[in-house]
Amino acid sequence: MQMDHSVTRRKACRLAISAAGATLAAVVLPACSNSNSDMSGKARLNVGVRSDIVGFSERNPNNGKYYGFEIDLANELASRLGYGGCSFTSVTPETREEMLSSEKVDCLIACYSISDERKKLFDFSAAYYTDSVILVVENTSLIQSFSQLKGGTIGTVSGTNAAPQLAAKFLELGLSDGIPQQQDAKSGNIDYDTWHLSQYASYAELSCALEAGDVDAMATDGAIAKTYLDGERTVLPDFGINPQRYAVATQKGSELSPKVAAEVRSMLKDKTIDTLIEKWN
Repeated sequence: MQMDHSVTRRKACRLAISAAGATLAAVVLPACSNSNSDMSGKARLNVGVRSDIVGFSERNPNNGKYYGFEIDLANELASRLGYGGCSFTSVTPETREEMLSSEKVDCLIACYSISDERKKLFDFSAAYYTDSVILVVENTSLIQSFSQLKGGTIGTVSGTNAAPQLAAKFLELGLSDGIPQQQDAKSGNIDYDTWHLSQYASYAELSCALEAGDVDAMATDGAIAKTYLDGERTVLPDFGINPQRYAVATQKGSELSPKVAAEVRSMLKDKTIDTLIEKWN
């Protein structure tokens, strides 16, 4: 039986946006436990996690449970720290920093990468995973290199590192002067001299924008892009921004910070993290 892939993808796009909306509506609800302690009375570690990253942290809408590498990492971390388990709270790139700074979660294990600006706000463990920002295009666009995006529109998700890194990359390659010409405060969209940046609330919406032709390319971490790649899309081979170093973020100067840092170092040293990565690859 032949399948109309364009119709299938449009349906998937609508479902993805509906799922994203449901996730945003429930970002403050712990999905694993209604209590901050287990049956023995031990406190639970409240971890801010993503709900939409296949292989890293994905929430099953049928049973409310989370699965993935970062979920296993969080559970192992909680055990080593002496907690009675984890309570998971869904966060997005736009909400995760507020959730941590307002102490609605104890830490973030949410594809959250280290940067100089973020280090001013939070403490970070050693990196447990290293990735790179890549660009994904529709095959029908006939775009085969980064230079072809001069004059085009690149989409990102609000609250990620991709936007400033893209501007720096265009400047580095001599394709732009790197100076914003105009910025929409509400949407976060920015016009540069030779390209346009459009920002979206979720990766599902960004993926749909790429399919609809509203953006010429979507910029995302490689691990996240796996969710949205298929035979009709291509990763540009001549582009990459390294590194994106995912780490556990904790409140600045908190008692938890050095304990988390020590246990993550221990898990790196004894290869526990390598084993978890291999499990979910």
